[in-house]
Amino acid sequence: MTTTIQIDDETKKKLFKIKLKLEDEKGSAVTYNEIIEYLINHQSTNIIRKKNLVEFRKLKGILPKSAMSMYLEEKRKELIMEEERAPLIKKKDDT
Repeated sequence: MTTTIQIDDETKKKLFKIKLKLEDEKGSAVTYNEIIEYLINHQSTNIIRKKNLVEFRKLKGILPKSAMSMYLEEKRKELIMEEERAPLIKKKDDT
């Protein structure tokens, strides 16, 4: 079943930019329905993270349990990226 939705011109431009990016990645045409599905599927983690970031802003020295796991995961990612940029231990083939 098809439904018509109303969006303003600015939102339409943003959706079109996403459409071009997804079409470039996919290599074929993408419908607006596929774009919306993509955004919905990838937004849930962002909403959760934004909620936890609000918790971070309220901190006064102690992390709540919900924020602690996110904090540790982000620190782990930072350490991995830092190690990839400047390894502490050189590989044998990097002589």
